Amino acid sequence: MPNDPQHQNPQPGRDLQQAQPVLPGQRREPQAPQHPQQPQQPHPQRCAEARAHRVLDRAADAVWREVRDFPALAAWHPGIASSTAHPDNPRVRDLVTTDGIRLTEALHAVDDTLMTLEYGFAAHPFPLTDYRARMEVRPEGDTRCSVTWTATFRPAEGDGAALAAQFEAGVFVVGLEALGARGRG
Repeated sequence: MPNDPQHQNPQPGRDLQQAQPVLPGQRREPQAPQHPQQPQQPHPQRCAEARAHRVLDRAADAVWREVRDFPALAAWHPGIASSTAHPDNPRVRDLVTTDGIRLTEALHAVDDTLMTLEYGFAAHPFPLTDYRARMEVRPEGDTRCSVTWTATFRPAEGDGAALAAQFEAGVFVVGLEALGARGRG
């Protein structure tokens, strides 16, 4: 289409930058950008952290078996209405919370010797990026264990303290208390 501006040939000097030769010993001066830049933030965006820790009256290996079963989160967490392995990848779980929030989490690492599990959000509605969580189970004798659940993330705005508090109280503490109660039944 001869009159379609998207199909016209660029005109030298107008649409393309002309390359200027650089002689030995000379330096090319940086060109000003041809498009507006995003305003630079005065400080790099900091990570926020959510953390919960509980000592449970259950053996570490019993708790680890439940935590390690990544797709089965709904079996022990009262805030999760359903959790299923993603049909294409068993290291991905699709979750629906009891209040209807849908999210997808991907398992990054599991260490059965250290009893640690790391995962992150693959799809979620929260105002954050770079969410990475870790659960760690430690024996405290034969019949007790400690469990630590942490997450780091970059909040979309602010310092993320309110969102971290929501994860701590509404997800981590609730889940850890439910894991502990399962041993008392």
